Amino acid sequence: MFGTLHGTVPPEVICERGDGVYLYDQNDRKYIDFSGGPHVVSLGHANPRVKEAMKNQIDKVSFFFRAFWLNEPLLELAERIIKVAPPNLKMCQFCNSGSEANETAIKIARQYHVERGKPEKYMVLSRWQSYHGMTLGALSISGHTMRREKFEPMLHQWPKIPAPLCYHCAYGLDYPGCDIKCARALEEIINQVGAQYVSAFFMEPVGGAGTACMVPVPEYYPIIREICDKYEVLLIDDEVICGFGRTGKWFGIEHWGVNPDIITSAKGMTGGYTPMAVVIIDEKIGKVFSETGAGFMHGFTMEGNPVSAATCLAVIDVLEKEGLVERCARLGEYFFQKGREKLAHHPVVGEIRGKGLLMGIELVQDKEKREPFDMKRRASNRLQNIAMKHGVMGYPTVGIKNGVSGDALLVSPPFIITEPVIDEAFDLLDAALTDFEKEFL
Repeated sequence: MFGTLHGTVPPEVICERGDGVYLYDQNDRKYIDFSGGPHVVSLGHANPRVKEAMKNQIDKVSFFFRAFWLNEPLLELAERIIKVAPPNLKMCQFCNSGSEANETAIKIARQYHVERGKPEKYMVLSRWQSYHGMTLGALSISGHTMRREKFEPMLHQWPKIPAPLCYHCAYGLDYPGCDIKCARALEEIINQVGAQYVSAFFMEPVGGAGTACMVPVPEYYPIIREICDKYEVLLIDDEVICGFGRTGKWFGIEHWGVNPDIITSAKGMTGGYTPMAVVIIDEKIGKVFSETGAGFMHGFTMEGNPVSAATCLAVIDVLEKEGLVERCARLGEYFFQKGREKLAHHPVVGEIRGKGLLMGIELVQDKEKREPFDMKRRASNRLQNIAMKHGVMGYPTVGIKNGVSGDALLVSPPFIITEPVIDEAFDLLDAALTDFEKEFL
């Protein structure tokens, strides 16, 4: 197991089974899956309706080659996704992972401009302190220095703007007197490199691993949308984490009332039951391909396979019939209230931020100066390890401050979690932070 042996946090225990919001190890010890696997498990583990849908489809047919047959579950899935997506998005392209979806979106944007007679538009802009995947194209648009550094010679050197993370403002300014300079930086960089060369701008609506659940100010995305429209730049919204309810809306960008040109999503649509991803595309893009008769030269053997499609349909059924997206919004208020109540007093907790059931807990060694721990101490990895020993799962991440320093622990429980279990999980994290502080302060 090469990736396990040489991973950043080699596992020490076997996950034997899961049930609801809990995972169990080989000794039947129970853990609260407070990171949702990370950020994937929306319905909880072992949902009976999803298991039944998977089995029923396997009993019919598990696989056929997508180029030779129509796929009824996939056609229905596309219709269901379009119904909950922003109104301008009318077509779906399916993939197997978030990285694949983001690679696909880069290529769709590129070919869109080629087909409309602007082949010089190739450059994809994005943000520092961002993460869009591990494949080379997705890593090229990721502004996460530590994930990039060993592969840097192989990556596209496309420009990036600072993240809209007020806690570590790249300009040393305070909102609202800053005039949202982090958003206006997009227009500046487009003009610097030449608008005629810029294909798209990639962003996460609420930050993930790169910014520990950064939430931009209300004006940010409307300004970004206006700039993209002005320079004929496609706005691509990476909803791999946020999509399908995690922030309390079907898609995170809905909190800002902005319609992107392309959405990518993966984790939440699967609930963790199967590999699957989707690229949801504006009808204006599809129209260009239709009018020119162009084919999109792209695809993956396993994309949109019938078992994965049937599984995702069942996940969406549960989300809709049990009102879990709305529940995520309501429960999110309690989640953040309790998180701040139980954790904010710790001297190592710099800020708690996020939306819905997606929370970032930034770790600092000096709260007043917002000073991060030395990266060599691997603070977030150590906290994750301590928390797991206490029986609660969190997701460690680094590079929060300017992409090169800063630690955080992310938590994102299943949407079915209850208030008493939220209380218990934060009590366990409280105890873990106390142990962490004895070791690190």
